[in-house]
Amino acid sequence: MKIENRIKNSLLNKKILIQKTASKSDIKKFLSRFREKYESINLIRVGSKNDGGYLVPNYLQNIEYCFSPGVADSAEFEAQLSKEFNIKSYLADASVDAAPVDDKNFKFLKKFLGSRSHGEFITLSDWIIESVPKSDSNKILQMDIEGGEYDVLTYESADLLAQFSFIIVEFHGLKNIYEKHFLRMLSAIFEKFYINFSICHVHPNNSSSIETMGDIEIPKVIEVTFIRNDLVNEFSSNEKVFLPHVLDEKNLKDLDDLIMPEIWWKKDYV
Repeated sequence: MKIENRIKNSLLNKKILIQKTASKSDIKKFLSRFREKYESINLIRVGSKNDGGYLVPNYLQNIEYCFSPGVADSAEFEAQLSKEFNIKSYLADASVDAAPVDDKNFKFLKKFLGSRSHGEFITLSDWIIESVPKSDSNKILQMDIEGGEYDVLTYESADLLAQFSFIIVEFHGLKNIYEKHFLRMLSAIFEKFYINFSICHVHPNNSSSIETMGDIEIPKVIEVTFIRNDLVNEFSSNEKVFLPHVLDEKNLKDLDDLIMPEIWWKKDYV
């Protein structure tokens, strides 16, 4: 047995896994694509002033349904959608027994979102079919499922995602971007989005921190809002992209704020 394999086996026995490191140039290619696909869009804030509030395109008067996996104990975003826009929200979370508040426009499913419909898991595509079969109505997706987003977004097709007018995803564990296989998966997911979507907002969650490798800064958790490309011109802003956005707030008000690094969003970043 080669000495390299002996070392690997020894480390595995100690539950230590060696990962191939992503090249700095590949990470920068991912961030360059992120900047390239970033559009300046007129946004409004919906939901909580802090965690549970999101910046979205000012298009809600045209939306009929919201799909919101990962409810836990907060539904301020969905509650405002119901109160101000009469939007019906489908909520899913197997970790709780019911939606955190009663609302005539809420329909709760006690399941996790995943890459297979089995047991306590359901795929996003099956959930949509069960909830609004044959519906062409405008829909949005707000997904905060603590790392499960990667299974879901790897499994679902670009065509399925394109059913939504805009999508908000909280991406977790981005410190793993320095690992080759994670970066490859992340890039594939974002390229799937780029077929039909552009980015219109990104916000770092200050419940975590920012990892640094040379001139590359990676927030460990970010919230990204995607807008479908056919809506970009209608809601385009004449203002340059600048972060933090005037409507941004800290997720956790008692912790220091995080500022989104310019390498993610500044068009003329060098």
